[in-house]
Amino acid sequence: MALLLHWGELSTRPERVRIDPTDDVGNKLRTFSWSFCAGDHFSAVYGPAEATLNLRRPMTLLSLGLNVMNRVLVVGSATIDKIERSGTSVVKMGGVVTYAGITFQKHGLQTAVLSNVAPQDTALFQIFRRQDIKLFNGVTEATTVFVNHIDGDRRWQEMPVHAKPIMADHLRRSIQDFDHLHLGPLHPLDMEPELLGVAARRGICITVDVQGYTRRVEKGRVHPAISENLHDVLLASTIIKADRIELQAILDAYQMRIDEIINAYRLSEVVVTAGREGGYVALASSDMIRYESPRVSHVVDPTGAGDVFFAAYLVSRLREHRSVRAACKHAAFIAARQVQGRYIPEGCLRLVTCQD
Repeated sequence: MALLLHWGELSTRPERVRIDPTDDVGNKLRTFSWSFCAGDHFSAVYGPAEATLNLRRPMTLLSLGLNVMNRVLVVGSATIDKIERSGTSVVKMGGVVTYAGITFQKHGLQTAVLSNVAPQDTALFQIFRRQDIKLFNGVTEATTVFVNHIDGDRRWQEMPVHAKPIMADHLRRSIQDFDHLHLGPLHPLDMEPELLGVAARRGICITVDVQGYTRRVEKGRVHPAISENLHDVLLASTIIKADRIELQAILDAYQMRIDEIINAYRLSEVVVTAGREGGYVALASSDMIRYESPRVSHVVDPTGAGDVFFAAYLVSRLREHRSVRAACKHAAFIAARQVQGRYIPEGCLRLVTCQD
């Protein structure tokens, strides 16, 4: 049994919380409530499982039994993506803020994006407006550009241009109306490091796609590398997502197992994707829940599928309070539709298409 927790608003007064836990196959377990103050320690038995919580910091407990995901702010670069595949070049809008933002919106969440888009790139503003996503836009002279080269299962990237970093003050002015923060940086300098402090002090749930902290950009080419900022990112996070290669790079750099990472940084869940091979979710309980990807007969474009998967998983897990297995099944289905071009149609994001 796994109970998803995160640390909320700073509090030193007693708090009473009702928790309605389920196990990882969706079975309802015994409901309980508990009144606690900072520093309290308690253990309780839920059906067949036992969990112990140690409130070592003066913070309020939130759980899956409480609705913690209604209004989400997605932070990161909205990009101009050039997809080069099989002699065809497609230029379209991309980035975690695009794919995750639209997925959150399609699931009925009030969704906004915090990003830096150059004023001349009006097509990106129009796409956000058509998707009914509010954009908190910063000041930048250029929009981030990614070139994605796809050759079968091989993929490599270039970033010839990048926007100015998203600033902490920008987040501070925008975050007040949101109960969930989803971070999707595409490279280590995408966001000002101080931004994490602003987010943590708000006490809301923070979820992170860590891909941007497993890269470095040298002379416009994207290379694998673990950012020194990743440590602070993990400290601030509740749930993180990485693909299999990114996770292995993190484990190798930190010389830790995944359960040690979870314990050291008090993560609730680590979502690991592996494309057509499926993936798994590692839990704070040390359980590991695997999922399969639906078979896709016709691949239109895999770009953004991981972002869509993670966003759909989070909605299923945090808003709809489904089990890990059910959330993975839902997210894998949505991601498969994305790969087939049936979830966020390519035409919704396309800017230019040309043939060689």
